[in-house]
Amino acid sequence: MTRRILRPSKRTTAIVRDPELLRQKREEVAPAAFDLFLTEGFHRATTRDIARRAGISAGAVFTYFQTKEEILVYIITREQERAETHLLDVLHQQIQDAARSDADPEAVLVSVFTALLRAIDQMRRFILLAYQETKSLNQPARQALIEREKRLQAVLSEAIQYGVERGRFAPDHIELKAHSLMVLAHAWATRHWAFAGVLDSIEDYIAFLQPQVLAMLETHAGAAAPKAERRRAAANGQAAARE
Repeated sequence: MTRRILRPSKRTTAIVRDPELLRQKREEVAPAAFDLFLTEGFHRATTRDIARRAGISAGAVFTYFQTKEEILVYIITREQERAETHLLDVLHQQIQDAARSDADPEAVLVSVFTALLRAIDQMRRFILLAYQETKSLNQPARQALIEREKRLQAVLSEAIQYGVERGRFAPDHIELKAHSLMVLAHAWATRHWAFAGVLDSIEDYIAFLQPQVLAMLETHAGAAAPKAERRRAAANGQAAARE
């Protein structure tokens, strides 16, 4: 069966011209749409369903939003922009304070990662929606979502680099390791079902991850060799096996 997305006909702009009133009305519609998008999926939820849950007429939805896609973009963008603005300031400040006091690199990394995880716990449902419906966003909205995540990942790279400069963390693949930390952090939202009955809170998850994260970052004799060196070792091993 072909999925049909309800769209307003021949509408190009929202009717409400007062920016503050438009914001207030959108804030009334967004929670209803959010719950439906998360439980039913973006494509199955209709504007009629959204209107019914928000307690307004079906046509009123298009007084505040041009399309159903615009509602999705509004929900995801609004929440992530709020979180990013606050979180980036907090994380950058932590690293700057650490540099001034020459704080222990492990303590700095744990502090930054913990702050990120607690923020993700607060945004868990929004992150899950973003993961579920990224495919439903238009290209500019998807790109903005990616760029926001990269900015947060860059702070993790900065915290790792702080430890590298002080000889505590291995200097290889910093960005890849920061990306891995982001994946682990987002797993609390995207794979929360896996932790049910095992890890009951974000603090349990933080305690579970901390030793593993530090083990991945610390300098040790078995650190990954450069790619060319690994290839030579593999070739030598194969040659020895043939002999």
